[in-house]
Amino acid sequence: MLGTIGAAAADTKVTVSPTTVHPGDPVLVTVTGSTEQPKGTANGHALEFFPTHAAYRAVFAVPLDAKADTISVEVDSAVRPAYVKVTASTFPETNVIVEDELANPPKADRDRIDADNAAIIGAAGKAKGDPQFVRTFRRPPGEVTSIFGEWRRFNDGHRNQHLGLDLFALEGSKVKVVNAGTVVLVRDTFLAGNVVVVAHGSGIASAYFHLSKTSVAEGDTVAQGAEVGLAGHTGRTTGPHLHIGVWAPGGWVDPAEFFKLNLAPATTKVSRK
Repeated sequence: MLGTIGAAAADTKVTVSPTTVHPGDPVLVTVTGSTEQPKGTANGHALEFFPTHAAYRAVFAVPLDAKADTISVEVDSAVRPAYVKVTASTFPETNVIVEDELANPPKADRDRIDADNAAIIGAAGKAKGDPQFVRTFRRPPGEVTSIFGEWRRFNDGHRNQHLGLDLFALEGSKVKVVNAGTVVLVRDTFLAGNVVVVAHGSGIASAYFHLSKTSVAEGDTVAQGAEVGLAGHTGRTTGPHLHIGVWAPGGWVDPAEFFKLNLAPATTKVSRK
C-alpha cells in the first residue's frame, strides 16, 4: 500500500506560471498526474483547484506587500513543491485632485468607507466552491487609463493604492460581466460609487466600480457577457470609466495579468474528496 501511495505521489507534478512575479500578480498552479482533486497551499492560503481537460488548476494572489522572496506552492499528493520567485517592485505614483469632501471625508463618511470595504472584500470571499464558468475570462473593452497598484496622492497629501484596472468607457455604456457567476453584492458606496461583485467560484471574483446604474440584484446568476450595469463616474472619480477588480485567493490581483491566464475548466465536474 505504501508503495502504491509513493508511486502516485511520484506521478503527480506541480508547475506554476509565471515562475517570477511581482507583488499583486496572479499565479496559475497546474497539477498533472493526480487521479483526484488535489489539496494544497500557497503562501498560507488554501488553493481552490478545479479540473481542466488535462490537469487540475488553481490561482492565487501574490500579496501586495510581498518582499523579494520565494513562495512555496505545496500540494499534498506531490513529492516536491513548486516555487515562485517574487521580485521587488515600485509602483508609480500620481497626483489626483478631487472635491475636498472626497479627499478628506469626515468621520461619518470614513466609517461608511470602512463598512463599504469590508462588504466588498466579504463578498469577494464568497467565491469559494466549484467553478461557475466554463470559458476563459474576457477582459472588458476600453483603453487603460490607470494601472493596477498605482499610488494616488490626493489633495491633502494622503495616499491610496489603486487595486484594479481603469478602462475608458463612455457614460452610460454597457458593462458586461467577465465570466459566468453569481452576483454577491450590489451596493452604493462612498468611494467606489455603485458597485457590483460577481463570484465565479474557485476563489475568483470580479468587481465593477463607479457604475451610473446597476442592472442586477444580489443572488442573480449571470452568463459571461451579461450586462451588470452602465459605466459612470459615481463615487470618487475624475470622469466616467470602468474600474474592474479581480480577486483570487490571497487578495486583489492585477487584472491585466489575470486576463492572460488560460482558466477554462473541464465541462464535466470532478467530485471533491
